[in-house]
Amino acid sequence: MPKILVVDDIPAIVDFSKEFFEDAGFDVRTADTAPAAVNMQQQFKADVILQDLNIPGGGGLFVYETLRAQHDLVPIIFSTGKPETLGDLSKMVNVSSLRKPTDPDVLMAEVRKQVAARGAAAPPPPPPPAPRPAADEKPMNPNPPPPPRFPR
Repeated sequence: MPKILVVDDIPAIVDFSKEFFEDAGFDVRTADTAPAAVNMQQQFKADVILQDLNIPGGGGLFVYETLRAQHDLVPIIFSTGKPETLGDLSKMVNVSSLRKPTDPDVLMAEVRKQVAARGAAAPPPPPPPAPRPAADEKPMNPNPPPPPRFPR
């Protein structure tokens, strides 16, 4: 099961992300500050980190620089309203960015891409939706019988 660390100081984003990735088969941990993210990564060893750029305790770049100084090359996806403030991503190792708000399909595709690049086993994609009956087909037993009546 691939592991993801979600780092954001907005509880609603953390809650959504945790449920979204758990439903997709990921093992999820969360943090809401830069130092907590570094500590969690040292313990959890996530396959990918999804984090906000502007988090308390030093920001997302602090997390990036600290982990790289520790030779942890985990892919980091910065999710931010201002990706231009990241600077030149080509000078960073295993980093990508997504603009907030992010379409969930785009988010999942980027996470799966980063997990695959790291060589971790990604969860299988969700099954396709069940086929809908043709317009001229009627569902089986559209009017079920009433429940049985028992004598009193």
